[in-house]
Amino acid sequence: MNLRELRAGDWPAVRAIYEDGIRSGDATFETETPSWERWDAAHPELRLVAERDGSVVGWAALSPASARDCYRGVGEVSVYVAAEARGDGLGRALLDELVERSEQAGYWTLSAGVFPENEASLRLHKACGFREVGRRERIGKHVGRWRDTVLLERRSKIVGTV
Repeated sequence: MNLRELRAGDWPAVRAIYEDGIRSGDATFETETPSWERWDAAHPELRLVAERDGSVVGWAALSPASARDCYRGVGEVSVYVAAEARGDGLGRALLDELVERSEQAGYWTLSAGVFPENEASLRLHKACGFREVGRRERIGKHVGRWRDTVLLERRSKIVGTV
């Protein structure tokens, strides 16, 4: 497995993995994938892919939590792994690398909103140092029904401590 920065040419594979997550019903509130331009703008830095045998089989990205300068070190993580590659530690490798790179870039807090039914994602985030800070009840409608999310965050031990 090889982890590297995501390139525009990776978008078809990244989109397919994202679409698979959307179809699962428990990965995102999104119901269709955005265009490359919209996705690229929402994730302006810190984007990774995992390659296996020359194929992209997972991705992770960071999006800013806010445009306000006081929150410049707070980001929201996304991690997706292709169905055929799940259970092999790929999500852990991607999220660990994203955490490391985020600290190098000056991020002091990472957050994630995960559907409570997505137990694998909850376990992954907790294994990578995220803690549960609350449950956002009925935070949004997804395919006609209200959904909760578990709010997780990870505070850096090396950025923003002084």
